[in-house]
Amino acid sequence: MVSNDKTSYHEYRTARQGEEALSPYTCRDLNMDEVFEALDETSSCIGRQYLYHALCTDGISEVARHENLIGTLSADTALRSKLVQAIQPLNHQDAYSIPGILAEDGHRYSRRYLLLLQSCRWLPLCCLAGIFLFPYSPVPFLLLLAAYIGNAYLHFKEKNKLMDYFFSVPQLHKLLKICDKLVKEPVFSEVGGVEMKRLPTSLAALQRKLGLFRYGIGMESETAMLVYLLTEALNIFFLLAALNTVYSFITIKDKKQDIEKVFRFVGLLDVLCSVSLLRERLPYWCRPASFPEGKLHAEGVYHPLIENCIPNDLTLADKSILITGSNMSGKTSFIRTIGINLLAAKALNTCFARCFETNCNMRLYSVIHTEDDLAEGKSYFFEEAERVKQALDKGVNGRCLLLFDELFKGTNGVERIAINASVFTELASRGNLIFASTHDLRLAELLKGDYELYHFCETVGNHNLSFDYRLKPGIVKEGNAIKVLGLCGYPAGIIKASAAIVSRLVSEEERKAFYK
Repeated sequence: MVSNDKTSYHEYRTARQGEEALSPYTCRDLNMDEVFEALDETSSCIGRQYLYHALCTDGISEVARHENLIGTLSADTALRSKLVQAIQPLNHQDAYSIPGILAEDGHRYSRRYLLLLQSCRWLPLCCLAGIFLFPYSPVPFLLLLAAYIGNAYLHFKEKNKLMDYFFSVPQLHKLLKICDKLVKEPVFSEVGGVEMKRLPTSLAALQRKLGLFRYGIGMESETAMLVYLLTEALNIFFLLAALNTVYSFITIKDKKQDIEKVFRFVGLLDVLCSVSLLRERLPYWCRPASFPEGKLHAEGVYHPLIENCIPNDLTLADKSILITGSNMSGKTSFIRTIGINLLAAKALNTCFARCFETNCNMRLYSVIHTEDDLAEGKSYFFEEAERVKQALDKGVNGRCLLLFDELFKGTNGVERIAINASVFTELASRGNLIFASTHDLRLAELLKGDYELYHFCETVGNHNLSFDYRLKPGIVKEGNAIKVLGLCGYPAGIIKASAAIVSRLVSEEERKAFYK
């Protein structure tokens, strides 16, 4: 079963068609639900599902191939409004259930069962003819009664089954009708190619059958009640509704690929329109440019969720990056910024920067936010160790963008530095691009041959911390954790004792090397 929300189509595609999706951990690390809400300008639940799938699939979407249509929609707002109005009828919660129909394996209905219904539909009529031919014999009447009761059983059996599709079938019918209209517009039909133009004809019979589905009728008047009873009597007598239901679902099973093409066609059009609207409200944006593997160039790159975000520039050439700095200085947000920009480049052909150049075919994996797994009895360290092992597995063949934030905090400093240095060196040697942050300045010293070293810093005043959120080359010059404790109102004795212990643990020469 698939969910009935924006994730429905994504779950269907990853489960049924084996598409490689972003790790759930990476989606959580990058706050993908919040990112989705911030970027979503779609007008229908079909487009919303398509957009979510594009953002959460570790591959390049179809959006980049239709950049010309995005430009047309941006220039011709009347055409864009026409498209929005055409697909808005699908902006209903029930449209999230359409992938559930596609996910059905069709075991409920078979052609043998359809043949049984087609045979049973004529039994009452044959028995009725027998009554006229043998008016004085009770046998035809009893057979008619038995046939009618049997058909009533089949009718209500199918009617009960149909209630499982109470929400999805009307929306599927609506989707097919809207596709018919959109295909007639040459500027839209080009998105689906030549094959798209034949689909309305291929699915015309199914569309008619779905239009005959009835789930009930209002009982506001005696006339309505009479019409309902007569309709039910005819449906039972000739099994009209049951046959329509079985035929429709057999056709859906046979035409599943065509129906999914219709879904993708409408969803893609909605997303192209959404990209057009999104770009208009961004402070600035760019299309991603291709760059050789292991290289990245970004100018004015920013995080779309951070209000008044400070943009940063960065150029990497055959080296990964290790970022030092204190808490709240911007390390983690910057790492997330790069990951989100890569995903937006893949999914929307849009980046939140003045220039963003990299290899967009890189796969993405992150270890940023880790928690204890109480249900599995796993500690923080063990959970994180498993996730880092997954990163090693993914990066074994290179071509990955790997995001790490302060790994192995759950162990002692010596082992933490040793493990980090070994893992980061191994991943970099495989041709991956790594963005990592750390508080361990000795780790930066160990990796300075393989990694570009950058830092974020802040100014500690008498009463506050001041962050500029600017990425700067080199290692952070000094630690400030003890100063921060003073700002938090810690007793002066603790502050002095902490400083004294630091002096005893680290000699003057070591401190100079540590912070140089």
